[in-house]
Amino acid sequence: MARRKMAVPHPSITGMAAGFSILDDLNRGDVIGDIVKGNIGGRTGALTNLTINSQNLVKTEDGRKALFQAVGIAAIGAFARKSLPGTKLGGTKFYFRI
Repeated sequence: MARRKMAVPHPSITGMAAGFSILDDLNRGDVIGDIVKGNIGGRTGALTNLTINSQNLVKTEDGRKALFQAVGIAAIGAFARKSLPGTKLGGTKFYFRI
């Protein structure tokens, strides 16, 4: 009977999770929806909301916590990727190189 290898998720997933966390904070007020609708400029446009959201990410206590957590998650992923370079995403035959 063949022994089945257990696949370990690729450590880059932590970097993607950190990026999506920051993206979620930057998208407050539906910035992406405004871009899709073509509402880019003006008082309630995507660029205005993106600017406000990015400033809040740096200036507010919650924003700084989110940045600190995202950097920590990405650092753990970078360490894991360096320590375990042969890990795969998903099954034993299909994987992505990131």
